[in-house]
Amino acid sequence: MNESVHGESAASELQDRVTELIEQQTAISEVLRAIASSPDDLQPVFDAILDGATRLCQADIGSLRLFEKDGIRLVSVRGNIDPFKLWPEIPVLADRNSFLSTLASSRSPTHVANVAEHEVYIRGEPYIRGLVDLLGLRTMLVVPMLKDDQIIGTAGIARTRVQPFTNRQITLFTDFAAQATIALESTRRERQLREMQSELAHANRVATMGQLSASIVHEIKQPIAAARTNAAAALRFFDKSPPDAAKTREVLTCIVDDADRAGDVIDRIGCLIKKVPPARRLSTSMRRSWR
Repeated sequence: MNESVHGESAASELQDRVTELIEQQTAISEVLRAIASSPDDLQPVFDAILDGATRLCQADIGSLRLFEKDGIRLVSVRGNIDPFKLWPEIPVLADRNSFLSTLASSRSPTHVANVAEHEVYIRGEPYIRGLVDLLGLRTMLVVPMLKDDQIIGTAGIARTRVQPFTNRQITLFTDFAAQATIALESTRRERQLREMQSELAHANRVATMGQLSASIVHEIKQPIAAARTNAAAALRFFDKSPPDAAKTREVLTCIVDDADRAGDVIDRIGCLIKKVPPARRLSTSMRRSWR
């Protein structure tokens, strides 16, 4: 009889463990989907992490804060409690010297079985008083989020009843906090990569424009220089006594040809920018020979 009861108990525990593992895998899949569908927006990722954490750890509320220059900003709150309705004065940007910051400085999970018996509550710290008296929170677990041993935020879950979290739940929630850290780092690196790609593309455009500008200057400078030389020659022929009309006409014709050459270069540049197929055109001298 005892063996039968023991066997049923073992089977029930095994079934519970299998169900728990399936739920954990489901929660992880939800987080991964949020990361994949929102590579630039961390809010759905944070919400998915806290949804899974509060559900699997049987908590009433979960929160996630990130360390900023001016304080610790609340970026996500999930659970069956709306803290802003119960306590509208809850600080979205908490002071860096707050109780949460003190807990995070330990760099290890902090488990408070009954916040109402904690010395900070007894001392009358307003934020903790609000958590207990206005939100009704009792058991609290706060896990620091670390990157290269630097605190970048905190993740916390709490219950409205005095019921300490199990070691398994503490380990599980620590894993969820690590997922939030990984998501932050992944997004940061993705943004850095995009910035580097943008800078590289800009550098390539600048280099291309430099090469194109040098080519344009070279192509246009030649006919302009030739036109100036021919114009000076035309002046000399015109200043002769008597003026050499034949030579002057010939040189003026060359100036016209030089101007046409410069115009052709500009037209080709315009076609290149507009992606127009190159036109087969006769040179000015060849056109004149057909007349």
